Amino acid sequence: MIKKEILYGGFALICLLVYYKLEAPANAAYDYWLTLAAGLQVLGFAMLAMDTSSSAAEGLSEKTLWAFIIAHVTRISTTVWGEGYIPEDNTGDVFLYQGLELLGVAIVVFQVMRLTAVRSTQDVGQGIERWSQVIAMCAVSAVLAYFTKSTGHDDYWADLSWMFSTWLEAFALGPQVYLLVTGACYVDESAAHFAGLTLGSAVVFTAFWGRVTRDRYREFDQDGDHTFFHAILTACFIRVALCTTYVYLFTKQTKKRPDYELCAHDEL
Repeated sequence: MIKKEILYGGFALICLLVYYKLEAPANAAYDYWLTLAAGLQVLGFAMLAMDTSSSAAEGLSEKTLWAFIIAHVTRISTTVWGEGYIPEDNTGDVFLYQGLELLGVAIVVFQVMRLTAVRSTQDVGQGIERWSQVIAMCAVSAVLAYFTKSTGHDDYWADLSWMFSTWLEAFALGPQVYLLVTGACYVDESAAHFAGLTLGSAVVFTAFWGRVTRDRYREFDQDGDHTFFHAILTACFIRVALCTTYVYLFTKQTKKRPDYELCAHDEL
């Protein structure tokens, strides 16, 4: 419990420091919301890696974690060859946003490697999960990104990659929700922080794009690029909806969980 308190306390102090030192041009006054959303998601990943009471992390979808990895790596790539998708406030001087994204990827890769090793040695697995889920999400995200990407940065691959990452992150919790609905096992109760922080990140991300849409929709509409705003808000809605469903199902499952419940691998 002390570790959780330290993480939350440290995160709060960093947020206060960033906000106190924040400097941003008028057209980027709310860019720090993107950094906050990234920070909340990284904190959720950190809690997930630290919190799972069982090494096999019962009920946690590996395919959801892989979707997060692909989405975050793709988004990081857009910041390598340009500055179009980096917050324009002074946090960019210390690469805070990119650092959070890289840290998040490192934590999730560590968690996936640990789960793969433990579940293979203990013969524990989520039998209903398939790689086809990730492939299908990537394919749908790529198609949607092609038709809905922004053209505001005059960088085709950066625009396409960023929109792909946004759609994929919106769908990322799909395998997790599917697992909770149809899986044979209950969830690991200690993943509650991951569920809540992931929802918080989605809400902050949605709030940012809702504000940007309100402020700049007319400008983009005149340039014929309004489709991007429709798409980004749709992706945000899907992301929040899946996160909310995950939290609801997670809470429902943990409340009704008995002291011990046989799972598919126990019954074999």
